[in-house]
Amino acid sequence: MKRNLLITLAVITFLSLAFFGFKTFVTSIYNQRDCEFANIDNIEVNVGIDIPSIENTSCNYDEFKNQKSVYFKFDKKVNIQDYCKSYHFKNMKSSDLDKFKYLDFVGSNLPFKDEFNNYYCKSENRRSNSYNAILNVETKELWIVISFKD
Repeated sequence: MKRNLLITLAVITFLSLAFFGFKTFVTSIYNQRDCEFANIDNIEVNVGIDIPSIENTSCNYDEFKNQKSVYFKFDKKVNIQDYCKSYHFKNMKSSDLDKFKYLDFVGSNLPFKDEFNNYYCKSENRRSNSYNAILNVETKELWIVISFKD
């Protein structure tokens, strides 16, 4: 009886430590601001958009503005139409342009060089941040600017 109780206590202790360790790890990724440690995971957790396989990326964190700007060039294998539907990107209109054109984008190929027919956008105001995302479906490029509220 004592042995079963000790085994049960050991299992409960181990599972509790594993759970709190995992929770601490996820929280550290969520709170990460720089572009070094777990950058893609940080973007996915803070924005709620999955980042598929990529060819190229660029990132900048402006400490003064408390703003993170990232750029992703997706792999050629990514089905961009399914991606666009899955994450509820909407076709960009000329009325959306004012909201996006003054954001601090990063990357070698900035958005809006040409007409915005191939651009889709998504914005959300969340509990701990707000973000704006622009997706070029022709070139498979994604720009995200996250403004943290803390």
